[in-house]
Amino acid sequence: MPSDESVTLRPVLITASPPNAAEAMLGLLSDEYGATAERGEERWTLSVTPIDSFRRGTIIYRVIQASRTVTEQYPDAVLHLVTEDGNAWRLPPPSL
Repeated sequence: MPSDESVTLRPVLITASPPNAAEAMLGLLSDEYGATAERGEERWTLSVTPIDSFRRGTIIYRVIQASRTVTEQYPDAVLHLVTEDGNAWRLPPPSL
């Protein structure tokens, strides 16, 4: 079983398509948070690695904010936050 420390330092993963929406998402997260991308033909996987154990929540919050911006610009965008257990949560999240 992984320790709490190893979970908090794992990269935050986001899948994004189409590529123009993925590129916009990367642009919003790369400068300040160091996001990188594995570029697929149809879908990209973005990765943001926390610099310490306190930043993971901040990164997830920024991912949610960025997803709202991207879906406003690209209504056909399909974005998901990939959780530690492998589930894919739709971004931006729906209201409660």
